[in-house]
Amino acid sequence: MVIPERVNLIAVKTLINSSSIRLVLFENREGNLFLSSNCSYPEGTVYYATVPSLLLMFFEGQINLQTLFDNSPSIFVEISNDKDTALYHRKNAEVKINCGDKTVKDLTTHCNIEIW
Repeated sequence: MVIPERVNLIAVKTLINSSSIRLVLFENREGNLFLSSNCSYPEGTVYYATVPSLLLMFFEGQINLQTLFDNSPSIFVEISNDKDTALYHRKNAEVKINCGDKTVKDLTTHCNIEIW
């Protein structure tokens, strides 16, 4: 089981950075992929695992941001804000991603995105 503790993650690339959402790709020493994005509930930044197939589906517009998060292989997620950092078991916490109902096209209409 891989736990997305941000102190163990290395930033790879900021994928989307706009006034409403910031989506950053990370990896750990073992090469596992993680994302961070703003969440409206609980408020803060959530760190969660992902896999290349989910990222590709998101970049192709097949799924929205909330679906990308909801299908994460993470059992635990880390949520941090100005006051606190905590691990949450996904079955015990409902996490709402900012702009979660948006696809990559919706999110990048007015900002540049570089897909490598």
